[in-house]
Amino acid sequence: MRSDRIRLTGIAAVGHHGVLAHETRDGQPFRVDAELHVDLRAAGRSDELADTVDYSAVAERIEALIAGEPLALIETLAHRLAGAVLAVDRRIARVEITVHKPEAPLTQRFDDVAVVVSRDRADVGLSAAAGPDDVTGTDESGAADQTARAGGATGSAPADAVLRDPDLPASFAVDAVLALGSNLGDSGATLAAAVDALAAAEGVEVAAASPRARTRPVGGPEGQPDFLNQVVAVTTTLSPHGLLDVAQRIEAEHHRTREVRWGPRTLDVDVITYAGAHIDSPRLQVPHPRAHERAFVLRPWSWLDPVALLDGVPVRELAAAAADDDGVERLDDAGHADDAGGGPAGGRGRSS
Repeated sequence: MRSDRIRLTGIAAVGHHGVLAHETRDGQPFRVDAELHVDLRAAGRSDELADTVDYSAVAERIEALIAGEPLALIETLAHRLAGAVLAVDRRIARVEITVHKPEAPLTQRFDDVAVVVSRDRADVGLSAAAGPDDVTGTDESGAADQTARAGGATGSAPADAVLRDPDLPASFAVDAVLALGSNLGDSGATLAAAVDALAAAEGVEVAAASPRARTRPVGGPEGQPDFLNQVVAVTTTLSPHGLLDVAQRIEAEHHRTREVRWGPRTLDVDVITYAGAHIDSPRLQVPHPRAHERAFVLRPWSWLDPVALLDGVPVRELAAAAADDDGVERLDDAGHADDAGGGPAGGRGRSS
């Protein structure tokens, strides 16, 4: 293994991570150090920016996660930071992340509290690192692709993407995003039950659920009721196919049928992303091939995580550009509605 490394130290931001009420309410300073294991031979020979990692992209991703979704444990924050940094560029083979919490609520006198984690790409479900001559500045999701930067995600894997084995479980819990929808029966109760079922599934932990949205149907038969939609962030040790099995089991428990394409349904549960990886199998495509153009997925996702990225493009920007964005109405966090709801079905589901 090569010993080339890039170190970023002391990236600071205010976060709301902790188990005590005042920590999540008031926030406190956090600092993060990141050590990236990268083969730097190409950059050493060429003196070209394209042959090394974009430090600013790494720092921005770290800062956004520090200031983003509150977490109880800095161990969890460190793990998520490691996955996010590895996803910035396919040439990063391993990363060590140190999260400093200098104002941790201890009664003893101390200088600092820190958690250090080391993760490689397989640990977080990403493809193997590219060699120094295999990449021209693209990150794991193709974020450096100029088409994606200019016009948004394309819904297909970049030409140079290495696809992840969909049957390979994760060595450590990895992040995934699922989208839920319903427009038949008591949709609010159905979505609540689906989130509970995900939380109860072995190998799955629900990290957060978005506010619900009422959405107009997109495609499918005329005269459908509106949908209720919700996006759920989970961590999982299941393989991508294993997570899909859980999603389809929950759908079946709610009597989901696929008789009419893009028709009304009691429940739709779609796997939208899995550990920042690309997957293309007869059963599952990740990222979901239509998620980049569906506001009924993107808008609730942006409410859940304002700094979320899909194929390197901010989700909030994709939502604003989606044709159906004006048909998405945010409900209160309890998801109260009269009689309807929506899902990645918000007209169109995973494969229906």
